[in-house]
Amino acid sequence: MSIILRLVLIVGALLTLIYFLRQIRKRRLQIDYALFWVAFSCLLLIIAVFPTIITSLAQVLGFVSPANLVFLLIIFLLVVRIFSLTLKLSKLNQRTEELTSRLALLEKREEERCGEHVSVDSKESVEPVVSVEPVVSIDSKVRDAPAIEADLVVSADPTWF
Repeated sequence: MSIILRLVLIVGALLTLIYFLRQIRKRRLQIDYALFWVAFSCLLLIIAVFPTIITSLAQVLGFVSPANLVFLLIIFLLVVRIFSLTLKLSKLNQRTEELTSRLALLEKREEERCGEHVSVDSKESVEPVVSVEPVVSIDSKVRDAPAIEADLVVSADPTWF
């Protein structure tokens, strides 16, 4: 393995390792996803530091150049990772569709329930539904003692008309 390829592997492995560790610290990347990339970077670092492993493996497998084996391993690992992420994405899409269907059914039930309570054809006198909710706003400019204002929000159910 040429010295240039070794240096590229070492620098690339260290940079990716540092990058993914920073993303984990900033909580932008979940640890289970990052484990693959940390292991991938460590594998590249091992291959770069100990090239005899890849050289002897390339000779046993019949590769002309150890660099060809390195590139093949990298491509294979990335394709496997893409496939596993595609499976996770497919599961998430199915779950999203299921949750969307459930939400639509719940909204329909709620509309039907509200429609049953308040009916235009009903002979009974229907009282309007009024809800009173306190709204609290905090003035963030005052640090020591924030001012708290309480207002009342009155909302009437429009279906009683």
